Amino acid sequence: MTKLIFAATALSLALLAQGPNTPNLTDVQAAAVAQINAGLAPQNEAAAAARTALLNASFGEPAAIPAKTDALRAAELALATARAEAFAKLQSSPDKLAPNQAAGFGRGGGRGGQGGNRAFGTGGTIPHITRAQMDALTDLANQILPLTRAATEARTALSAASVTEPRNNAALKAAADSLKAAELKIATTRAAAFGKIQASRNKLTPEQLTAFVALGGSFANFAFTLPQPLNFPEHDGFVSIFDGKTLKGWDGNPKFWRVEDGALVGESTPQNPSGNSYIVYRDMEAKDFTLKFEIKVEGTGGSGFQYRSRTGSPWLANIPDNVTANVGPVNLNWMMTGPQADFWPSSADWTGQFYSENTPMRILAWRGQVVEGSGMARKQLMGNIGDRKQLNSFVKMNDWNEYSVIARGGTCMHILNGQLMAVMVDDDPNSSNNQSGFFGIEIEATTKVSVRNMWVKKIN
Repeated sequence: MTKLIFAATALSLALLAQGPNTPNLTDVQAAAVAQINAGLAPQNEAAAAARTALLNASFGEPAAIPAKTDALRAAELALATARAEAFAKLQSSPDKLAPNQAAGFGRGGGRGGQGGNRAFGTGGTIPHITRAQMDALTDLANQILPLTRAATEARTALSAASVTEPRNNAALKAAADSLKAAELKIATTRAAAFGKIQASRNKLTPEQLTAFVALGGSFANFAFTLPQPLNFPEHDGFVSIFDGKTLKGWDGNPKFWRVEDGALVGESTPQNPSGNSYIVYRDMEAKDFTLKFEIKVEGTGGSGFQYRSRTGSPWLANIPDNVTANVGPVNLNWMMTGPQADFWPSSADWTGQFYSENTPMRILAWRGQVVEGSGMARKQLMGNIGDRKQLNSFVKMNDWNEYSVIARGGTCMHILNGQLMAVMVDDDPNSSNNQSGFFGIEIEATTKVSVRNMWVKKIN
């Protein structure tokens, strides 16, 4: 809805400012009009500067608004007078404009209908603006929109008065007075509305205000915006699921899991083999969330981060005899079933893929793929993110990697070191991929896995 308001505001101002084209100009007449426009550049710049000064006053110095409005009237009248003089010279030449041409020229702001009254402002965006601030500024823009229309019409009337024959100085001054009244109304209304914003929790910072003024104090020149750059350490709205000191909330076999140097560490050795072993975070269940963590694997084994997962399900894979001899019968409370963000740096294929642990589905979206499916019924490749082997260049061996998982509804995305690796869309609401569940970490084969800085922004 907000985007529609922006678009409507910009379209309305553009249509009001555009004016009709000056009809059927000869080449010589067109050259004469262009010469007039060039000659009026200093007056146009002075009028634009006066409008900017009035705008700045409405945002920061309301007491100066009357004086700035007087200065704007003087600048606009000077522009109209200069245009009238140039037009009179044109009309005294063999290339004089016909009445309909002169009318079009005047309605077009003295620029041959080429938009001489365009809304001013440089375009751009507003840094770090919140949704509440955006809504407040949208309300402000909507308050002044009808007033802006009136000012645009008054400015067009002043321009039209400058190309009448014979020249009427009284009419010019009257039109300038009407324009002044319209601009004064805009400035005072804007100042009052902005004062309320600055007195609220949605107060703009100096940097934001500078950007909004550069837009002309409205969203008429609001540009398309880019998202903020990736800031992996930023955790606004997130909660930590690991304190960096203890295993509080975590449940796993103590033969393999510990805290070391601020990281949750799992280690499997030939003397102490783990097979598939998991540590479960019991203090939270989530379905829709954004997860951030850092992970490092040393050795030839692998790991993965479980989410939307459960424990207690029968284990489908074979368990090696040496693992059973080391840990005894399988403890299903330490075995996890559900989606996994795979991390296996020693493999050229697996890191980043969407893996369904302990189900017949197994690999659903390989690294580099966007896959649509419906539980165990089907899966279809919908598109490619990149070449699987080339994406492996984003994986850091024996070093820390920044991993993000975004899960919303049936869609899950895996992002490693800022690179999207895999997207899985599961349309089956009963699929194990679509259930609320636990987070957890896997260790598999001979390896050491370290995970730290685990943060979750839970949506439900």
